[in-house]
Amino acid sequence: PEDAYSAEMWAQAERYFSTLPSGASLPGGRFACAQVLVQRRLPWLAGYSLGQVCHIVQIAISQRKLLGYTNGTLVPYNRSESKKKAVSALNQHPCPGKSSRRSTVVTWDTLRSCLRSLLEPSAGRSPRIPLSNIKRVFRSQFQLELSETSLGYAKLSELFSDPRLEDICAATQCTFGYVIVPAPGGGGRWLADADGEARGSAAPRRVVPLSMDLIEA
Repeated sequence: PEDAYSAEMWAQAERYFSTLPSGASLPGGRFACAQVLVQRRLPWLAGYSLGQVCHIVQIAISQRKLLGYTNGTLVPYNRSESKKKAVSALNQHPCPGKSSRRSTVVTWDTLRSCLRSLLEPSAGRSPRIPLSNIKRVFRSQFQLELSETSLGYAKLSELFSDPRLEDICAATQCTFGYVIVPAPGGGGRWLADADGEARGSAAPRRVVPLSMDLIEA
């Protein structure tokens, strides 16, 4: 989103968010968070509509890194799980507390191999994998820990947008959320619709999955 707000407003926002008491949090939804901030009648938000405050919250999360997520709520970025994941991704380490010590962490080679196995068509049917449960699938079927930060990404969705996977899978949105499907055309030029049918795309496009439980189309 475009940031058209003043430097002074952002300076005050940074002071406010950084001094929130330890243990304090804001609602995880951008709109709900904006509502709470408006109700607090903060001087640095005076004159802004609810829609504008929602936009400010979005920028504070995605661009300014003033807020981050922890357990589904928003907290000062320096105290958030978002920052921990970003640091782990930078160092290509599992996020502290997220990976099982007993599990082998997935590498790029094993990720590609496991995805090929999961997405192998059976009896003429094309499998689809809901993105939200992919880590559980890797644990249960391969006894492997899928850590996006170990592969250099702070978000699972960003991992599945990596060009190293585009010849294996694509993601599309169904009524129940995002799913991963085989990439029949390769090179990221194909997506699958909600019924699992391949369709061409005029320009390469990637959509990212957020969870996975194996489903037969």
